[in-house]
Amino acid sequence: MPTQLIRNPVNPEQLLLLQEVFDGTCAEHGIDKTSADGEALALILVNSLQKGSADKEQLAALAGALVQTR
Repeated sequence: MPTQLIRNPVNPEQLLLLQEVFDGTCAEHGIDKTSADGEALALILVNSLQKGSADKEQLAALAGALVQTR
């Protein structure tokens, strides 16, 4: 994966939020965290958070919707 400039770094509280949503989604939908699907989910969650989606329920809903479309 090419290195990309991170314009809005994730702070520790946001990282915990992302980890919780990511872990929960992967467990609920049987996604291997190290798989291509897991990596894509993580990238989308980070990108969404950096664009302003900082609410746990909003991120979880986005993650659930993404998983439903795969």
